[in-house]
Amino acid sequence: MIYRLTTILVVLLLGCTSCLLPDDPAKQRAERAERAQGDILIGAVAPWSGIDTMLWEGIAMALDKINGAGGVLGRKIKILKRDDEASVEKGVLIAQQLSENPDIVGIIGHYQSFVTVPASVVYQYYGIFMLSTVDMDPGLTQQGFSLVFRTVPDDADYGKKLSDFCRERGYNRVVFYLQQDEYGRDFSDAFANAARNAGITIVDSEAYDNTTRATEFQDVLRRWKTHYSFDAIHLCGQLPQAAGIIREARRLGLEKPIICGIELDRMELPTLLGKEIKDVFVPTDFELQSEKPEIQAFVKAFRKRYGKPPDILAAQGYDTVYALAHAIQQAKSTSPPKMADALRSADNLEGVTGPLRFSKDGARIMNSIAMKAVQDGEFKYLATETKQ
Repeated sequence: MIYRLTTILVVLLLGCTSCLLPDDPAKQRAERAERAQGDILIGAVAPWSGIDTMLWEGIAMALDKINGAGGVLGRKIKILKRDDEASVEKGVLIAQQLSENPDIVGIIGHYQSFVTVPASVVYQYYGIFMLSTVDMDPGLTQQGFSLVFRTVPDDADYGKKLSDFCRERGYNRVVFYLQQDEYGRDFSDAFANAARNAGITIVDSEAYDNTTRATEFQDVLRRWKTHYSFDAIHLCGQLPQAAGIIREARRLGLEKPIICGIELDRMELPTLLGKEIKDVFVPTDFELQSEKPEIQAFVKAFRKRYGKPPDILAAQGYDTVYALAHAIQQAKSTSPPKMADALRSADNLEGVTGPLRFSKDGARIMNSIAMKAVQDGEFKYLATETKQ
């Protein structure tokens, strides 16, 4: 993939740069952090101007709550917000610029994996603790990096959940309609691999992008309805386009269940579909309607602050800040290696998205992923869960 080539170039660039540095920058940062006082500097990088505000709102709420209670180790957390504009070039440049600040000890970000993975090379080299809130690419935490963590499930986790869901419901023949980009391919590939291992047949697969016309969607949906025998449709895409595909399928009389990718776990999906559309299913690792006290408290506080319920992005941002604070508190230090060790050994850290536990390589260990259905114009959580 393109981002893997970019990663190689970043490694080569850093190799050349290291010849100009008098000492190990990661070691220098860790030693400086041991002596540091005052604000704890953390970078937060994403294409902020081009994405939903929920992620930042979750981050900001957690930050204010922690700092309002006195901070961590008696110090306030200060976040430096940077916009990478979903650009590999700008993302790596921002990573380099932040890394040149010797007082930055952590990063929350980036967003797309084709930016996150190359940027992670920079942060690891310069000894900065990195928490990725959104990137589901398993490759992020398979690089052998000791300071890179992912606080969300990866594509393989979601793929297995959707496969198990299909098997339990008897959806043994599935057609795939996926967005033609890195997210669509990786997510759908993970689902397809798990499905085949479970004996589920992928009957047909089509792809689309943001230039695909409504008539082309109609042609694909009509062809499936007329010429193919299948039990469900897997739709991997983003709003509002994916909602239009669902509405078009129902308008054409294609009433098969539609199993969505994680990008459709958005509060506006039921509104865009309307009350008449049903049998649309979405995976999630945040249960808004849970009766757990910590989740109810989070939802209540979020509603009070922003006048709306939180979604999965808000929950992920919130949990990521608390994972960072926990790592600092347990390490009794802002030294990135000590923070990483502390988070890796965490066994009693509970977030609003579930237990925050991590493998040795920094991947999030998920106990379960829930499914919810669009019903009567809103999300309804399904009673059963498949353990991962």
